[in-house]
Amino acid sequence: MSWPIKLRAMSFAVTMGVTLTESVMGAIPIGLALWFFSVMSTARIFELLAVVAATFSLSISIYSHVRPTPFLRRGAL
Repeated sequence: MSWPIKLRAMSFAVTMGVTLTESVMGAIPIGLALWFFSVMSTARIFELLAVVAATFSLSISIYSHVRPTPFLRRGAL
């Protein structure tokens, strides 16, 4: 049994939002360290970390939705 497209889209959007939030929260300390030690400019840090956060979020979200976890039917046990 497959999900309707609306539920698939909602599930992907929620997963993308959660993983994007987690990626940004993990990137904040990295960005602060790069800024504090004057390794990069602020604009460059935002560009770099935005790409990294988006890449991680997309990879996790796409992988989890390519082959969703199958549900067992009642009585299959």
